[in-house]
Amino acid sequence: MAIDFETANGSRASACSVAAVRVENGKEADSYATLIRPPAGHDRFEFRNTQIHGIRQRDVFGAPTWRQAWSQLRDLIGDAPLVAHNAAFDTSVIRGANAAVGIEAPSVRYACTLVIARRTWELDSYTLPRVARAAGIAFGDHHRAEADARAAANVLLAEQREHAVDSLDGLLDAARVQWGRIHSSGYDGCRKY
Repeated sequence: MAIDFETANGSRASACSVAAVRVENGKEADSYATLIRPPAGHDRFEFRNTQIHGIRQRDVFGAPTWRQAWSQLRDLIGDAPLVAHNAAFDTSVIRGANAAVGIEAPSVRYACTLVIARRTWELDSYTLPRVARAAGIAFGDHHRAEADARAAANVLLAEQREHAVDSLDGLLDAARVQWGRIHSSGYDGCRKY
């Protein structure tokens, strides 16, 4: 399940947009995307963030709250591992927003396409657009959650092809990268070993 968040400000609890793309057998099987009303106290939209993703406070009026969005997202994720480009950020949004509304942190495994990309291609930068280009993926609308989640899913598939493996476990082994985990007492980062 590839995932991407955008935030309203510097607070990791300020999720204002999310998208998730489920990949099964190398193809997109399902997706979910929504704007989010960030939790109270984390709902200030800062110019810098709006300049990056274009989402304004007026855009999220009527959008689901974090609690509503997380409930839908959690149902979609189920037991699937998460994948994100710079997963440390995206998983910190889950932890931060859940903490802000009093929801316990989920128990989830995750992998980071950024960490894997550093073991896959020699690039001068590992931003999502640069990695997508190296992977041969057409990519536009950077910092739109749906586009970024879809790009992360396709980057992961390209990484699997580069390492000649057909599973996420096989890819992590081939790239010498360990699973990241979110758990009730914190998290363990996805990193090289």
